[in-house]
Amino acid sequence: IGEIQKAGLSCLNLQIGDTILVSRDIGTHGAAIFSARDGISLQSSIKSDCAHLWPAVEKLINEGIEVVAMRDATRGGLAAVLNEWAISSSVEIAVKEDAIPIAREVNGICELLGFEAWNLANEGTFVLCVRSNEQKALEILKEFNQSAAIIGKVDDGKKGRVLLETPWGVKRFMDYPSGELLPRIC
Repeated sequence: IGEIQKAGLSCLNLQIGDTILVSRDIGTHGAAIFSARDGISLQSSIKSDCAHLWPAVEKLINEGIEVVAMRDATRGGLAAVLNEWAISSSVEIAVKEDAIPIAREVNGICELLGFEAWNLANEGTFVLCVRSNEQKALEILKEFNQSAAIIGKVDDGKKGRVLLETPWGVKRFMDYPSGELLPRIC
């Protein structure tokens, strides 16, 4: 049904110094589902981020970007992806909270409902880890969505955890989502 485009692409291969990027703003699909649910009367113009990911991925491959790991951020959102990578590669991932792209509407819904955007589902967003050429990778991603961003680095701290640095310089854990991964619509 397919062929391996690049050997070694795996969540087991993250190394200190690698860079973490997202292909666009996060949490849009989850926020769109919540705002449309029965019993929650939120009036919002937010729409799901459903989109084809292959065009951006293909361009990254064709431009020779050294992608170490890549995954869609569907169930469990960004937090699930980063925690799985940190545990699988036995590394710490350091993320700058103010670098994570979150649409104003998504942020508003999260504040109203008490959620973190990085735990919400995405349908057209992927996370990638690159070993080099992070600026070139970002340029490519921005061709497809201007909100793409570099959000963090693989660090040499405590293995198997994700640390989120707030805009005030305080660090806290970005935990793996617990409980029911929402929204569950299937």
